[in-house]
Amino acid sequence: MPKDNVTIKDTDLLSWDEYKDAPVDVALPSIYAHAGNTSWRIREWYWQSIASKKRMSLAVRGITFFGVLIGTACPIVAGLLSQSDDKFRLAQAGIIVLAVAAMLQVADRVFGWSTGWLRYVTTVTAMENSTHKFELDWADYIVSKSGALADTDKKPLFDLAKQLEEDVFKLRSDETDKWAAEFVSGTALLGELIKSQRDLAEKNADAARVDIAAQKAAAKTGAVELTLTHKPAGIVGVTIELDGYPAEQFTGTVWSKLGLEPRQYTLTVSTADVPAHQIIKVVTVPPGGVAAAGVTL
Repeated sequence: MPKDNVTIKDTDLLSWDEYKDAPVDVALPSIYAHAGNTSWRIREWYWQSIASKKRMSLAVRGITFFGVLIGTACPIVAGLLSQSDDKFRLAQAGIIVLAVAAMLQVADRVFGWSTGWLRYVTTVTAMENSTHKFELDWADYIVSKSGALADTDKKPLFDLAKQLEEDVFKLRSDETDKWAAEFVSGTALLGELIKSQRDLAEKNADAARVDIAAQKAAAKTGAVELTLTHKPAGIVGVTIELDGYPAEQFTGTVWSKLGLEPRQYTLTVSTADVPAHQIIKVVTVPPGGVAAAGVTL
C-alpha cells in the first residue's frame, strides 16, 4: 500500500472543531476538498492494486485452462499411438500438466489473486458510489438554497462530508477483515497441503523401504540339497544335472549346489545301469534358503 494511503487514519477524518468558527466561503471548500481527497487517495490505491491482481489472476486462469486442455488431450493422443513406451510417456506428461494446473489453482487460493481482485473491485466500486452520492447530495443542498450559504449551512454540509469519509473508511475496514479471514484460510489450506504431501512422502518412503528390502531378500542366493537313497547292494555313481549348469558325476548320499538364483529348477539324476535309469525332480530355490529333494535309486 502506498505511503500516502497508509498514513490515512481515523484521526485524519474531518473534525468539526476545525471549521465551526471558520467563514463559510473558507470552510465549505476546505471540507469538500478534504472529503474528496480522502476518498480519492484510498480509491486510487485500490485501482492500482486491482491491476496487479487482475494480471496474476488472468495469467493463472489462462495457464490453468490450457493445462487442462493439454492434460485432457494427452491420454486421447496416447491411445492413437502404437508404441507402448510413447503411450506411457505421453500419458505421464498429461498427468504432470494436470498436476501443475491443480497447483496453480492452489497457489491462486493461497495468495488470493482472483479473490483479491474481486474483493478490491467490489470495495472500490462501493467507494465510488458513496463518493458520487456525496457529490450529488452536496450539489443538491446548495442548489436547493434560495439565497447565499450561511453559517447554519456549514454543519449539514460538514455532516455529508463526514459521512463520506466514514463510509469509505468502513468499506476499507470491511475489506481488510475479509482479507484477514482469507489469509487465515489460505494459510490453513497451505498447512493442510504440506501435511498431506508430507504424509504421502512418508508413505512412499515406507513403501520404497519395503520394496528395497524385498528386492534385497529376493536377490539372496539359495541352494539345492539332494539326498540319494541307494539300494542295499551299495552306493553307486550317478550323473546329476541341474538345468543351466553342467552335469556332474557323483558318488555318495548327499549332493548340494550352492549360490543358486532363487527360481524353479529341473533336477535330473541318471544312473549308470544298462539300461540307464533317469529320475527327474522339480525344485524351487527360495531366496537365501535351501530346496531339499530326495531320490530313491
